[in-house]
Amino acid sequence: MKISSAPPMLSSDDIFEGNKDFFIHLSTDYKYFENKLHSHEFVEISHIISGEAEHEIGGIKYKVHRGDLIAIRRGVPHTFRPIECDEPFVAYDLMFTENFLLQRSFGDSFDYALDVLFGRTGNHNDIHLAGGGYQIFGEIFHRIYTEFRTRHSGYLDLIRAYVTELIINLFRRLEDDSYAKFSSRIKDAVRSTTAFIDENFKDHLTLEDLSTRIFFSKDYLGKAFREITGMTVIAYIQKVRLSEACRLLSETDKTVSEIAELSGFGDLKSFYTVFKRTMNTTPRKYRGE
Repeated sequence: MKISSAPPMLSSDDIFEGNKDFFIHLSTDYKYFENKLHSHEFVEISHIISGEAEHEIGGIKYKVHRGDLIAIRRGVPHTFRPIECDEPFVAYDLMFTENFLLQRSFGDSFDYALDVLFGRTGNHNDIHLAGGGYQIFGEIFHRIYTEFRTRHSGYLDLIRAYVTELIINLFRRLEDDSYAKFSSRIKDAVRSTTAFIDENFKDHLTLEDLSTRIFFSKDYLGKAFREITGMTVIAYIQKVRLSEACRLLSETDKTVSEIAELSGFGDLKSFYTVFKRTMNTTPRKYRGE
């Protein structure tokens, strides 16, 4: 690929593999574009899953954090500049053309979302949604990334559905008064709590301990956490622990008992119960044993 000194305009042929309408990767897979202004003929939606960065777009710069979602219009020069901190900067980068989504109609509200994303209405270069929907959006991006990497039969149809789900959830969150009513301090407190859980999920965590840490009452933290993230504190803890368990089952040969302990579950029985209820299979079957 030829990159000139001026911000390049990337086409589908430059980035997409095989099909010309869709692509997803981790920012660590394409580090060349870090710190390099570029634009493209397609929409890009980035979801920060680790670290921090400065995002420059259309001549404006602002800081982005883990959990943030940024939808970038086509044709607008932009780049992410990682900021050195305790964890590396990693983001999902989801890219697609309008044709990818226009194979069926989803109604007026979805048409409006497409008009905004593809620049037919409004005057904003991007949409920045702070990390309040981290778990919801993280799950969608994980499903898209997994489908694209495994490429089982029908994967593009599933990805198309997941991208549709992503866009609908994005615009619902923007219109959600329950999220907007919380102050920056409360949102930062919830973000701090999710980050603390992500780092310490192996420990015994209670709502009372988490609320004491940020000087909130446990009832208020519980309510704010549920309304901002879409799930309870306990459900979020279980999600993080299950994610680690699935990773260990897929990437290591550790025993199920070892994985239960390393994932933060108190005992093997509770691990099996939660895993089967959530994943609809047992840990051994998930591993393919």
